[in-house]
Amino acid sequence: MLATSARQMPKGSLKILGFYQGVSGQDLKFSLNDAGTCVVGPTNPNNVSFPCGQGGDIDVEGNGAYGTVKVVYQPWETMQYYAAVGVGEYALKVPSTTVTNRLNGDTPGVSYTLGAKAVIFPDSVGMPALAVDASASWARQDLNRQSPGGTPNVSGNIDQRLDLLTYQVSVEASHLFTVVEKDKLDLVALKGGVRFEPYGGVRWSRTVADLKDLVDGGHAGGSQDVVTPFLGLRVPLFEHEAVFAESSFVGGFHHAFGLEVRFE
Repeated sequence: MLATSARQMPKGSLKILGFYQGVSGQDLKFSLNDAGTCVVGPTNPNNVSFPCGQGGDIDVEGNGAYGTVKVVYQPWETMQYYAAVGVGEYALKVPSTTVTNRLNGDTPGVSYTLGAKAVIFPDSVGMPALAVDASASWARQDLNRQSPGGTPNVSGNIDQRLDLLTYQVSVEASHLFTVVEKDKLDLVALKGGVRFEPYGGVRWSRTVADLKDLVDGGHAGGSQDVVTPFLGLRVPLFEHEAVFAESSFVGGFHHAFGLEVRFE
């Protein structure tokens, strides 16, 4: 999630965001080459088996939640640069020949993001802000449990590692509306007035998934492209603080909400 609007920041300013982000039903695609039943780690009776379709591709579903810290810096008038790190959990639902297996892990996964945003038009009275955002993210989750467990009377333990590499480009617009002017309020928390900033746009992303069996070194994975609209709302509170919420609905339900603090 972007977690930021298209609005420009003052030159030399720094913004720190802390937020929760989650995803349910994320579309992933695994490409497999065998003609029959494809199995990751065939020596282990509990490893995941994949039914190979005629095209060699199957749809896999991802679900997860992360706590994320994002740092945004604008050294000049136009460009913003940012980095983010997240800690959380991510699980897979994989169709097998007879059942749908769920793969999850007991240890937290991690994610890292680097990106940049170019403010094409600043926010003004007559025109909303317009920006282009590009980023690359990498996430890793160790998976050690499979349910419903595979073979009866055999443990559901597995030893696999999931890597997700995501490239993303977004076109975003936003505008800051003032509902009540600041000189009409005595509240310290709203000394800037009652304001809200809706934002939204269109995002293209490519997610490359790799599931590696750490027992025998086998791999399964592939890439999935998604184009989705997204919507968000940023609400300034104090002079340098604001809260926000954001969501998108294509290729899975993605959502985020949190707090931002700006330093100048």
